[in-house]
Formats: sequence, C-alpha cells, structure tokens
Amino acid sequence: MDKFKPICWHLPRPSKSKYKGSVPLHFETKLLKHLGISQNGLLQMFSGGSKLGHTVDIDINTNPDTVADCHNLPFPDNYFDNVYLDPPYSNEESKELYNTGPLKPMKYIAEAVRVCKPNGLICAYHVYWTPRPIGTKYLGIIAIITRVYHKPRVCTIFQKEPRVIINEI
Repeated sequence: MDKFKPICWHLPRPSKSKYKGSVPLHFETKLLKHLGISQNGLLQMFSGGSKLGHTVDIDINTNPDTVADCHNLPFPDNYFDNVYLDPPYSNEESKELYNTGPLKPMKYIAEAVRVCKPNGLICAYHVYWTPRPIGTKYLGIIAIITRVYHKPRVCTIFQKEPRVIINEI
C-alpha cells in the first residue's frame, strides 16, 4: 500500500455495547475495507469485545482466541499478515478497566511489528498519533470522531519493512 493523505471519519458510537473499550460502530470493518485487507490472517491485539481476526486479550471474560499479555505475545516472528491494536489509553485506564499494570507502548508496538509478516500493515488505534516503530514505514492516519465532548481517536497505519532486524527493536 502507498502512503495516503490524512482521512477523517465521523462514525456512530457503539450501539448498546457492554464493553467499555468498544471502538465506534463499523470502524473495524470500514478500516479493513479501506486498506483492502481481510480479517483472515489479522491479529487483533487488546481485542476486548471484537470478534474480527485472531483476537488476543489479557481478560478471559472477553472470550479471546488467545489469552495473553500483548507486551509478550506467544506467536512466532512474521506469523500474521496484518496487525490491529487498540490498547488502553493510559495506565490509569488500564488499571481501572482491566486491573492490569503499567503499559509499555514501545514494547507492545514492537511485539506487533515482530509478529507481522514483512510488508504487512500495523494499525494502531489510540487517542494520539502513534510514533513510527522501528522496522516500519509510515503510511497515514485516520482520525475518528463520534460526537461532541468525546475525544477523537487516531488510527496510525504503518507497513512492516521487507527485512527487519528484530534485535534493533
């Protein structure tokens, strides 16, 4: 995929979701369609209530495919075609919502790069523009707004370089 100009989507909030960390309605399917990728071969880190792709979450109550800490994924290098991650947005939120310890953004984003196949896409959904991880090239951002008095979100998209030296991450 080539680099693209910033995009802004106005999407409805999740409808009657019991999961507090839900993304806006239709976001995930719209993202996959926009990027031209399938949920087959997709790893969804910090998956929460989502059911797209192979889901990973530390919370067993969300019924993920794999229960694991996204800072240390149990998958081999270059295993998934593409990776999508939607981590808690702060250490306070991580503790309050999920009863987990401090977040290590450089660690979980390095894990996303590690398990993504060369040339695969890494999509980081957060409240800020995610810095480019080592071993990737920046493709673009999608800003997401839902309603007034609600923080916008930013999905930053990277492509894993064809050859990444893991020891540098």
